[in-house]
Amino acid sequence: MTEEADDLLFRRSKRTFNVRASGLLVRGDKALFHCSIDDDGQPYFALVGGKVKFGESSVSAIEREYREELHIDVRPKRLLWVMEHQFGTSKDVRQQVNFVHLLDSPQLGNLPNGRFTIGCHTFEWISLKDFPTMPIYPAIVGRSSTLPAGVQYVNDIDD
Repeated sequence: MTEEADDLLFRRSKRTFNVRASGLLVRGDKALFHCSIDDDGQPYFALVGGKVKFGESSVSAIEREYREELHIDVRPKRLLWVMEHQFGTSKDVRQQVNFVHLLDSPQLGNLPNGRFTIGCHTFEWISLKDFPTMPIYPAIVGRSSTLPAGVQYVNDIDD
């Protein structure tokens, strides 16, 4: 995750705040996730997306991120979640606001099935019914085997 000068991000001591846009691209009964490997060699999955830039909407940001990472055009259909999210350690606390959009793409059929790699990014299609059994982040997405009918607000910050 590289940082660029125009990212909506700021740091204060051991704390970082940023604005993020993510997308859930669905094909049939499966959704596409970024796949990474943890320190124990186990895969975990995250929504495809990235930081919103100053002067950019979350819709434009998610369109840009999919072009950069998957080389496809996406169309946000509707907003699924607005998340206020906090994670990290006592040495590195991160807080973010994440706008998660349901996506469609005219190039959906061009993407391979299963797990695949484009450039330095690995992706995997996961069945919606399998979400609760998979290590998916943010956790609210992993706990859902269906998509919300309307926009859901999620806050996992302990006030």
